[in-house]
Amino acid sequence: MSLLKWLSGSKTKANRDHSTESTGSSYNPRTRFKSELTQSSLLPDSDPECASYSGCSVIHEDDPASDIKGAYEKVLQNKGPFQPKDIKFEVNKNRSFLISWYDLYPWLEYSPTSQAAYCYSCRAFPSLTNKACRGQHIEPAFVNVGFKNWPKAIRSFNKHQSSIPHKESTVKIAGLKSTVIVGDVTVQVNKQYSIEVENNRLYFNCLLDSLLYCCRQGIAVRGHREDDNSLNKEYMGKDVLQSIIRDIQDSKFFSIVVDETQDLAKHEQVAICIRYVSKLFITHEVFLGFYRTDKTDGETLVNLIKQFLQTNNLSIQNIRGQYYDGAASMRGSYTGVQARIRSENKFAIYVHCYAYILNLCLVDLSKQSSFVRNTFGTLQTLYSFMGASSKRNSVFEKILSTSSINVSQKTKLKSLSDTRWNCRIEAINSVINTLPVIVQTLQNISDNDVNYGSEANNLLNCILNFEFIFCLFLLKTVLEQTNILSKYLQSPSINYALVKEMSIKTYDSLQDLRSDESFNKCWESSQDLVKNNGFLPPKLPRNRKISYKKLGGGHVFPEFHDEKSYYRISIYFPVLDIVMKEIKDRFNENDLSILNSLMETLTNESPSQSSIQECSLPQKFAASYATVFKCNNCGINENIYNEDPKTKDLNINMAMVTAMVNVGQGFSQMDEICATLNMPNMCNRTYQNVHNDVYHHMYDLAWNEIEAAGKEEAKLAIEMGEVDLQGRPKIAVITDGVWSKRSYKRNYNTSSGVACIVGQRTKKILFIGIRNKYCCICHRSSTLGIESKDHICFKNWNSPSTAMEADIIVEGFKNSLDMHNLIYNRMIGMC
Repeated sequence: MSLLKWLSGSKTKANRDHSTESTGSSYNPRTRFKSELTQSSLLPDSDPECASYSGCSVIHEDDPASDIKGAYEKVLQNKGPFQPKDIKFEVNKNRSFLISWYDLYPWLEYSPTSQAAYCYSCRAFPSLTNKACRGQHIEPAFVNVGFKNWPKAIRSFNKHQSSIPHKESTVKIAGLKSTVIVGDVTVQVNKQYSIEVENNRLYFNCLLDSLLYCCRQGIAVRGHREDDNSLNKEYMGKDVLQSIIRDIQDSKFFSIVVDETQDLAKHEQVAICIRYVSKLFITHEVFLGFYRTDKTDGETLVNLIKQFLQTNNLSIQNIRGQYYDGAASMRGSYTGVQARIRSENKFAIYVHCYAYILNLCLVDLSKQSSFVRNTFGTLQTLYSFMGASSKRNSVFEKILSTSSINVSQKTKLKSLSDTRWNCRIEAINSVINTLPVIVQTLQNISDNDVNYGSEANNLLNCILNFEFIFCLFLLKTVLEQTNILSKYLQSPSINYALVKEMSIKTYDSLQDLRSDESFNKCWESSQDLVKNNGFLPPKLPRNRKISYKKLGGGHVFPEFHDEKSYYRISIYFPVLDIVMKEIKDRFNENDLSILNSLMETLTNESPSQSSIQECSLPQKFAASYATVFKCNNCGINENIYNEDPKTKDLNINMAMVTAMVNVGQGFSQMDEICATLNMPNMCNRTYQNVHNDVYHHMYDLAWNEIEAAGKEEAKLAIEMGEVDLQGRPKIAVITDGVWSKRSYKRNYNTSSGVACIVGQRTKKILFIGIRNKYCCICHRSSTLGIESKDHICFKNWNSPSTAMEADIIVEGFKNSLDMHNLIYNRMIGMC
């Protein structure tokens, strides 16, 4: 800009006044140049007026000699170098200016007035001497004097063209023209800023659209990294979680849903969900996060759940329901998660997922029926074979496009899911719809593929088998019925009152299929598909035999007279029987009586008395119980017991545990007995507490009886005169012992043994002892390498098992005087 000001300031006042008068107004050459430049090229040709210049005495306005420093305005006016051609050039030193030099040097211009050549660029922007020019000065011959030395023209022109001042002038002209068109630096910066603003607005709109979509779909807004050092992680997660926790705390009671899974890094993680009902009686089921764990045993998972509840200020006592899968660590009756939580909160009812139960029914079907197992195996192998290669898949799609099959149908091959059996009906339907195309595809691969042709041929033989096709239609029929129940059981609005009814209807629909009419439909559908596509017809399997010389030898399969009877008796009816049996047995696993009674009590205006009694009696958790009633107005509490708590008789719990101990049974057997009698049982913790009381009572009673037997033996010995010199009675005793398991020859490795000393006269026990080499709590702690918790340890023997009985009897003899003041002078040993 300083150079432009310098050039503008070099004009004389007269010239400025002349310019103003010629235009009649304030002259703005940049505006004029910009408008003219839009109608012409960026580098215009020489001025057309120069062509008509004939050397008249009138000086042309663009003549370089007329205005030495007027080239700058010519640039602003989009005028090029002044290059007249139709004139007579002056001869100097037998040489003259050549017109061809205009083409060789576009910057060259000629003045007819001074008969000299000038540089258009250097006249417009004469460079000053500076360090960048390395001391080179502008050449006056090309700026204001004019060049006339024609014999040295080429050499001088080349030297000037390669000089730094000339190059700078050329660059400045190009920059000036670009500035007029595009604008100066300020304009360009503002324009770039406007572009960035517009792009940022577009980006922001995309971000808002993505955020709204995630909000509508319930998708967490998070970055690609979630560690503590990440600046792009989820910021609102904690706030959202705390908001959900507050809603759960307001509703007070909730149910917990826990399931474990493995992530892509092969780490075990536990998913925790909470189901609760808001004050508006709206059911919510919310996911609260994944939690990594190294173990999946019951104790570890319970500790994780407790830690989660404690962290979020939720009480384990407010749990009213718990749902887990069928793993032993989750549903175990003794050490499972549900048992451990119920030991702390007896109201936390465990419910095994009915959708998972239905899935287990179908899994058992696959395990028990080899026909079903082989069919699903073939389907999975087919999907894996076709999907493993894009080339094989393209062959399938090409044949499908040329076939008469309606592409709108479900024609894409589906994978088999291990946990979602309703997905398997889609896989079966896709194979049935495209079976002819699949056969053609496998035939094509078998004939043309060198590497995988044998696999395609083996798979083709399995598919063309009538047994496979019949099982497809049979499984389609069965899964269509169970899929209806499966979708209902996975509905968020599931009603437990209708679960049993839905399972019964599914069972009845499967029962209706177990008829000759339904079998004939399945048989005809299979036959039609085989006949229409030229597949292999059905045939009886080879009847294998076992040699009659062996026990039970003969035919393995019964004799069938035709193929239809074989498929009806060996495949169709057994598959239906297995499914119906599994549904009937497994759907009785969950006890719904409390849930159904609770729903009837809450929703009906006049619930039945049995439902009210079912909801109010906690005898579901103990044989002896009490119902507590509290008045919200006066605050009085009233307890109603199922038996008199002040009775001196043996209470129900103590009587039941004592009976189980006397017959050598435990809690599991008592639970089975109570279930058989349709009577509520106590929980395991209550059983253990009562069992400890029974143990102490029996222990005291046993030693009282032993002391009484010793006194009776002493009395009889004194009466018979069998005493020593000090007057101490001498008696004969009988000794015997037993191990906890039988041992033969050299296999004496029993873990416990017992022996006793019996008085010969009274036949009553005088001493009893036990030797135990094993403690389950100590053994478990030693295996895990942890310190055992405080417990009553019954391990008291580390020597060989064969010495247990003798050690007990020796101990009894040593303690005879201290216990009974008796001398055992004779011993009768039992063999």
